[in-house]
Amino acid sequence: MERLKIGVIGTGNMGRNHVRNLASMQQFELVGIYDKNTEQARKVAAEYETKVFGTAEELLSQAAAVVIAVPSSLHKGYGLMAAELGVHALIEKPLATNSADARILADAFDSKGLKLAVGHIERFNPVIIELDKLLDNEQVFYIEVHRYSPFSGSGRITDTSVIEDLMIHDVDLVCHMMEPYQVTEIHGLGQGVRSGSTDFASCLLRFNGDAHAAIHASRVAQEKERSICAHTKNAVIFADMLGKNLTVTRNTDVVVDGVHSTSYRQNGTVERVFVPIQEPLRSELAAFYSAVARDEPVAVNGAVGIRAIEICEEVAKQAQQNSKEEKTA
Repeated sequence: MERLKIGVIGTGNMGRNHVRNLASMQQFELVGIYDKNTEQARKVAAEYETKVFGTAEELLSQAAAVVIAVPSSLHKGYGLMAAELGVHALIEKPLATNSADARILADAFDSKGLKLAVGHIERFNPVIIELDKLLDNEQVFYIEVHRYSPFSGSGRITDTSVIEDLMIHDVDLVCHMMEPYQVTEIHGLGQGVRSGSTDFASCLLRFNGDAHAAIHASRVAQEKERSICAHTKNAVIFADMLGKNLTVTRNTDVVVDGVHSTSYRQNGTVERVFVPIQEPLRSELAAFYSAVARDEPVAVNGAVGIRAIEICEEVAKQAQQNSKEEKTA
């Protein structure tokens, strides 16, 4: 197996997790890391026995691929640098802070014949992988998603809305699960509760093929929740992403004859699906390796990243308009 030379730009929470996985995966040769915060980079490098580069350009000159795990506002700059230097990239979600910049990034990699993957990590959640398998044989007409988190009071909560922060995960998941159907209508509502931007939001997506989805996101909830409920023609499939479990309820309406002339009606069956234990980030990196080293299709490509951003932009726009209308009413 040919090892892929890879580097990591950004050693914050997510970047450090990438380094941890890459340092132990046989498919990769971790050539080093770069971060403007030199002290932080040195700590991470010492822990995982890798090299710290003085500039991003120096790192990219030694790598065939790179993970870009810096703040979203810096994705475009480092991404274009990687494309210019002929380096394949996995860029954390969102691909960019707006759809226009995301398209510029995607075009830059396409024009060079390079692989661009977007870090929508929930695609690689083992619960979602098993849910995808179940939906392959079902006709989905409605999906409802809840992604709730308690208020953290951290600095991050005030510099972006819950739509770009949390809802974008589920916008991507729902669009993926509804394929080949496409979004035809977008409706969004939201309000600020404890920060200067939207803290709670709801999104209704209508698809061709007579299907729709409702997505709810909150960062001011009392308890954490991550759930998806998919309604199909033959079943209701519930996925608990925190509890790592899947249940399938099917309506049977079967009459069973018992002994002594008695009978009973079986209204439904409940199936519990086994979910394997695996780290989503490790699976995401393995898929990126296959895309680059074996020229396989990218699971979450630039077009997919752009789609998620465009939908979230429209939801955010409508949420702001509705909030203004309520205040002036």
